[in-house]
Amino acid sequence: MQYELFIALRYLRARRRQAAVSVITAIAVAGITLGVAALVIAQALITGFRADVQDKVLRGTAHLNLLKRDGGGVENYRELVERVRSAPGVTEASATIYAEVLLSAQGHQEPAVLKGVDLNSPREVKEVFSTVIEGDPTRLNPAPPNQPPNQPPDQSQEEPEEKALEGIILGKELAQSMKLRVNDVVTAISSQTRLTPVGLQPRPRYTRFRVAGIFSLGLYEYDAKWAYIALPAAQSVKASGDAAEMIQMKVADIYAVKEIGERVRAIAGQDFSTKDWQELNHPLFAALQLQHRVVYVFFALLIAIAALNIITTLTMMVIEKNRDIAILRAQGSTPRSIRRIFMLQGLVIGLIGAASGLLLGLGLSWLANHYQLISIPADVYAVSHVTLKVKSIDCVRVAVLAVIICLLATIYPARTAARLMPVEALRHD
Repeated sequence: MQYELFIALRYLRARRRQAAVSVITAIAVAGITLGVAALVIAQALITGFRADVQDKVLRGTAHLNLLKRDGGGVENYRELVERVRSAPGVTEASATIYAEVLLSAQGHQEPAVLKGVDLNSPREVKEVFSTVIEGDPTRLNPAPPNQPPNQPPDQSQEEPEEKALEGIILGKELAQSMKLRVNDVVTAISSQTRLTPVGLQPRPRYTRFRVAGIFSLGLYEYDAKWAYIALPAAQSVKASGDAAEMIQMKVADIYAVKEIGERVRAIAGQDFSTKDWQELNHPLFAALQLQHRVVYVFFALLIAIAALNIITTLTMMVIEKNRDIAILRAQGSTPRSIRRIFMLQGLVIGLIGAASGLLLGLGLSWLANHYQLISIPADVYAVSHVTLKVKSIDCVRVAVLAVIICLLATIYPARTAARLMPVEALRHD
């Protein structure tokens, strides 16, 4: 062991006459510990929140959408679906259409977005099959109540109007707000226009659906506003004929969606454009990224404030150890060695504080996840609780940042000790 490190550790372990130095040292370690733990938890909180939101958004929306540049319908969507499936990186594709309606049932009315589901497409591309919690998605096709799908109806039990009802799968929050259950009937009111002698006039269209199921995506915005119906029913509600609004795709690598989009556009032609999940949710993830940076800076300043105690500790130690420093200088120690002794003290304080802070932060993160301690309003933040996700690289960055700040805090007292003249220090002894 180098003698500088030996002396530094000895100073930290020794009992001093001035108890204030020991107290300030303990406060410095505690401050760094709390700052590191807080930064680890904050990083894990933001990372976990972002991961939860991203996972649930991607479960409920497509990775990549293909649509007409002029906003028109895609009439040859069946052929186009088969073509884009062959694009490298695309795993599945399906046509869809969206329609904004007003749902009415049992005296309750709620605005909703109906999404058309192509039941002929593979199950993997239809997120409704993975998010439904009650009912059967295959009942989106017309089927009488309490009648298994794909079974011949009983002519003696059902009226013709009831047998023709299309199925609808409601979001969990939407179903609760309208007090609807499986097999209940709901009316979708869509607004269309027609040309009259006095100009364009709105013409409401009423379509009755039977609740075939309830889904839960975990995002309040989707669970409270979305519903699924069969693609032909969505075309009828929107009066779009035999056309789709867009082609939605799942891709193998969600972070290579830009490159995959270029390949899809090359296959589809110049009349089409693409929008990926990053573009559609850019404001949300940009806000999360900005929040991440602000939190990082805030807690870095907190660690820096805690490190100011190191300056006080080492300055008081330099004053207390004047005679020791003079003796070391008289015995041949260089100013560089004296400076290294006090910098090593600050480094040891930083390492102890960083290690303690990491352990504390990891322990509190585990407790928060195990008992789901961080609950938030789902209608505000889209998720009901946050799972803290600790990443190794974030822990390393926080620990390195804390140690660097502690080292910077040792510069002034170490330079003061190195400039001390032995004659001046021993003159009064």
